[in-house]
Amino acid sequence: MKKRQAKLKAEYMKEAEELFDELIAWDKNTPEPDMAQIEEIVLTLRKRMGKRMAETLLARQEKGQPAERVHCPECEKEMENKGQKANDVETRAGDLKIERSYYYCPRCRRGFFPLR
Repeated sequence: MKKRQAKLKAEYMKEAEELFDELIAWDKNTPEPDMAQIEEIVLTLRKRMGKRMAETLLARQEKGQPAERVHCPECEKEMENKGQKANDVETRAGDLKIERSYYYCPRCRRGFFPLR
């Protein structure tokens, strides 16, 4: 567990360093930025880092999903696990493309990607 956390921290630190280098390069190439330009670059870089963190946490959640059977919220019958599917999710951290187990109820013709 600690090795995985150390690896994750190293990846985040590398990405943070790359974002900082990008910020410094932007500053060097933008001699007299106004407040709107400064806010724009800072918010853009912050969004990229936040998106990366959200993707990592979502991927870890998928691995922690229980092996128990999933039941349809409509008819309460067991749903079919259709395997891993990609799903675009709009979040406050940005648009994320995640892969997780997809469940489908053939009776109700409903499907969903549970977070847990």
